Amino acid sequence: MEEIVYFELNNWFAGRDYPNEEPFNSWLDNDLKQMFLNKGWVKENRLCVLFQILDMSVNYLITAPKTWVEKNCPSLLTKNKKFLRFPEDGEELPIGRTGEYFLAYKPENIGITEGEEW
Repeated sequence: MEEIVYFELNNWFAGRDYPNEEPFNSWLDNDLKQMFLNKGWVKENRLCVLFQILDMSVNYLITAPKTWVEKNCPSLLTKNKKFLRFPEDGEELPIGRTGEYFLAYKPENIGITEGEEW
């Protein structure tokens, strides 16, 4: 079974809400071209994305295979670990900062899901 990584990003402030480096800057700094809202790109990359509108920003709970993270954004596993999320004791899935659970990594969740506005 493939190892899964859960990470949370928000497009508000580089460095605080997402790593201030590539590829995150390209993925998140243009409000009109948020890659985690691009259905084709998300499906092609086989990601499970739950997004929420959070005030004037977009918060993302992303479930991805570890191999994808290692290839596309390996710094999440080293210097940017603060964006990783882990299940609490007794929980199957981690919870994001707004109280939403991450999506389980399974075929029916690949794509984009809208969570509750927060």
